[in-house]
Amino acid sequence: MTKSGNKLLLHIRENSTLEERLNVVKEWYRKEFKKLVPQLIEKWESVIGVKSDSWGIKIMRTKWGTCNIEEKRIWLNLELAKKPINCIEYIVVHELVHLLERNHNENFVKHMDQFMPKWRQYRDELNSLPVAHNDWGY
Repeated sequence: MTKSGNKLLLHIRENSTLEERLNVVKEWYRKEFKKLVPQLIEKWESVIGVKSDSWGIKIMRTKWGTCNIEEKRIWLNLELAKKPINCIEYIVVHELVHLLERNHNENFVKHMDQFMPKWRQYRDELNSLPVAHNDWGY
């Protein structure tokens, strides 16, 4: 798969199945997202003053991200790769702030306001977008 302007060109075998084509696209997004994520985590760890031990990307049906506080591991939804950068950064900050505060309480909100004053705007923008495209076949 290659990028040409604002289009993605899919290079596949002539008789490839829809599933094979979708896998090529999914893996391209995963590869591109893996290039971006370390920079964002490093940037925001420095700003927030925390350190995650590891991070990963996986497909999640209902969440944009999650944080395992004990293991200091952050998971990001692969679908974020298709979203605006400010929305991706919002999720990175949100999950890193959980290393300071486990719950979505007043203290959590205070940290979010401190580190990313426009977080509510980014949250609302992200939540107005579909988590993923699903073709229901009708």
